[in-house]
Amino acid sequence: MEGEHSITYAGYLRLDEILGAQHPVGPAELGAHVWAAEHFFIVVHQAFELWFKQELLDLERAADVLAPRESDPELALDHLERVAAIHRLLTQQMVLFDHLSPRSFLAFRPYLGSASGSESAQFRAVQKALGISRRAPSPVYQAFSVALERSGMSLEELYREPSRGGALYRVAETLVDISESFWLLAAAHVRIAERTIGARPGTGGTIGVSYLEEALRTKAFPELW
Repeated sequence: MEGEHSITYAGYLRLDEILGAQHPVGPAELGAHVWAAEHFFIVVHQAFELWFKQELLDLERAADVLAPRESDPELALDHLERVAAIHRLLTQQMVLFDHLSPRSFLAFRPYLGSASGSESAQFRAVQKALGISRRAPSPVYQAFSVALERSGMSLEELYREPSRGGALYRVAETLVDISESFWLLAAAHVRIAERTIGARPGTGGTIGVSYLEEALRTKAFPELW
């Protein structure tokens, strides 16, 4: 690109910041193999956090276009289908942890201190946005309910006459897809934890695998199941 104000690929993506954000904390005495394993561990988690950020944005935008009197279910579908796709991608990404051996993980794990995935504010925000935390209803499901009420149809009627519901029916089905794909993501997380830490306590002082299994007991949007 030419010109004083041209945008470069690296500059647009802030690659200097992103690629410089991996700082393993394990001491050098652990060796280059463990250093690379911890670097891998960091990269995978950072990628998760980036996708959580995108998911939260899409859930918010979906609610924004469903709630108004002139709602746009078709536009909401763009956002919601992306959320379901993100869940499927993250479930596949969990497989990467199969390439982090328990031996390598246990070598650097003592140096993580109280740092734990349970501290992920964005993951908790995703659970809240999906209504899984039970502390508040899901904003996107509330917006869907408002749009459905304005259409003059009940949820039962929507499923009995999907052709009449049109885009709203597809929104409902995509919400089910989001719910199922998030549950499968949580199940994949439990499997990886069982393989990596077994019955040991989790990082950050959590109770390990049993702590993660709590996420499997509640599904998003239970009204649709």
